[in-house]
Amino acid sequence: MSCLFIAAPWVVSAAGNPGYITTPDTCCIVDKIVEDTVYLSKVGTCSGKPGRAFIQTKLKKVKVVMNGTVWKETDVEGLSVPDLANTLTKADQLAERMTVPKNRNEREMSDLAGTLDSYYHSDEFQLHVLSETERIKTEVFGDKVASYYADKAKQESKGKLTNSERIYVFVSSAMPLQTIRNYAASVARLGDPNITLVMCGFIDGMAKIQPTISFIASVLQRDLSCRPQEGECEMVPASLAVDPLLFRRYQIDRVPAVVYARGLKAEDAGLSEGDAKNTTIADYHTAYGDARLEYLLDQIQRETGSQSLAALLSTPANKN
Repeated sequence: MSCLFIAAPWVVSAAGNPGYITTPDTCCIVDKIVEDTVYLSKVGTCSGKPGRAFIQTKLKKVKVVMNGTVWKETDVEGLSVPDLANTLTKADQLAERMTVPKNRNEREMSDLAGTLDSYYHSDEFQLHVLSETERIKTEVFGDKVASYYADKAKQESKGKLTNSERIYVFVSSAMPLQTIRNYAASVARLGDPNITLVMCGFIDGMAKIQPTISFIASVLQRDLSCRPQEGECEMVPASLAVDPLLFRRYQIDRVPAVVYARGLKAEDAGLSEGDAKNTTIADYHTAYGDARLEYLLDQIQRETGSQSLAALLSTPANKN
């Protein structure tokens, strides 16, 4: 599976038509939408130039609020794709005339896929993944790794989500660093052990582990100027996993994305929860976009009626 993604605009499963609005600056993102009012917040470095933000609404005009002050009332620019129906018709006609030749290497590829699948489930491969994961933890957290994960295990009973529920926050190193740090801070504030940040793969592959270590450190360190190699650095208490199977399981093709899964049951807790042979789920719901994690979860909660999500979102913010 390819791990190249596009940064998604703010998109959630909500009633309304997709469109764009003008914003005071290019660094503005949608924080929330209440009736006819769109609330914005600033992320990263601002350019001083007007920007645009993606929204879903049935309204033609909305009020834009920044820092508690109404900026202005602006039109909602609709999205359109010219002659889409005609294009799809031509594509269908072309598909009917095309003949895909049989793959001469089909048997060899099938045998190779079976070999790779067996290798993935083998003790050898799983031990290798475990070894690399533990090495990253040690490089990033140093001597604090044992106490941190011991404390995390003790907190499992205090989570609002049940043992069969998960929240995955899918991110990529191609995203703005501050955006990922904001998600990590939100995960820490919610304080539930069943919420995890997920990357698709190691940066520059497993052969070069240092780029991944540096990236994880930049995401989780409270002070970016701190160097783990030179001393102890305080970390945000948020879990970050590398698991391409989770991306494939939930069909994540752009980031950021948030998935809420429930009815999860894993045969082997040591294997990936993205492995369909190891883990079953009852259902899941996905929200895409560069909006606050709490807001995206609130949209999913409204859609699913999950009492666990409601309890999670009503938890007073921790001081981190």
